[in-house]
Amino acid sequence: MRLKNHGRLIIIFAFLSACHTPKPGETKMLDFGQFTITVPATWDPVKVRGIDSYVGLIALGEEDTINFDLGWYSNALDEDKKFMIQNGDFYVLDSVSSDGAANFMFYGKADTVNVENFLENKITWTTVDGRKAKIISPKRTGQGLTGIYIDSVWMAGSARDRFQMNGRNLNAENERLLLKAFETLRFKKIAK
Repeated sequence: MRLKNHGRLIIIFAFLSACHTPKPGETKMLDFGQFTITVPATWDPVKVRGIDSYVGLIALGEEDTINFDLGWYSNALDEDKKFMIQNGDFYVLDSVSSDGAANFMFYGKADTVNVENFLENKITWTTVDGRKAKIISPKRTGQGLTGIYIDSVWMAGSARDRFQMNGRNLNAENERLLLKAFETLRFKKIAK
């Protein structure tokens, strides 16, 4: 009879262990085959199918997601500019017509305008896993892009595989955690 109760306790303990709730600050490594990244234990990968590259999503809880793309045509995460400079003059986007044509309004001479004031995101450059990386973060938390772009992960045939991972309008905590996670990216080329 004692063994029977002991067995029940082991089963209950095993079940409770399987239902582990991550503690704040706890991390895990996600292995996507061609790269790994260390993220908060509450973040989970979501499988999606790509056409010409390796793509995926990571759910950051109930409200935010990030996506990644590893391939020849990965997005460089360049910001859609709401201005243009032409012949030394600076113009700001005024409106977009129904046919998609952008209408710009003169703002001032280009050499008198601080272009940074018209960008939604800031860009910094660093090295991640021995590769030059462009880091994008919003100037105003919750309004803009948080991402990383690496122009050359490795050669794939006659072209370079590029990598980008980003989330849009992330809450302050997810933005901070994603920027920290970028530092842990490690790439490993898999023979096909």
